[in-house]
Amino acid sequence: MEIKREVVVGELASFRKAALPIAAALGGMVVPAALYMALNAGKPGAPGWGVPMATDIAFALGVLALLGKRVPLSLKVFLTAFAIVDDLGAVLVIAIFYTAQLFWLSLAIGAGFLVALIVVNRAGFVIRWSMPCWGLVCGWPF
Repeated sequence: MEIKREVVVGELASFRKAALPIAAALGGMVVPAALYMALNAGKPGAPGWGVPMATDIAFALGVLALLGKRVPLSLKVFLTAFAIVDDLGAVLVIAIFYTAQLFWLSLAIGAGFLVALIVVNRAGFVIRWSMPCWGLVCGWPF
């Protein structure tokens, strides 16, 4: 939901708005991976380059949340967009480089659904519905 909101109306809605968080996230993934590869070249741990690539930016978001209004909103938005791009990059690296076999048909079906959802969003379709009440779930604080 957070990714969709950022892509549709948020910090990632246009390439111009998304360029800085994307560049920062790419740098934050490539530099640690390259440093790891340089330090571990020819060693048994060399294939683990993807591990330092997936930085855990959620900790920084938590610290910003604790600081509350003392942190500018623009910094919170930038860091959230950075975290989204960083997480997407890490998932792609894991999916592509750390799997024994890619299932191209499944990827194509997923890409088809993604394109369909983008088209539906751009066309302005909105579905308004509310969650049904399932017994005790309605009283839960979420």
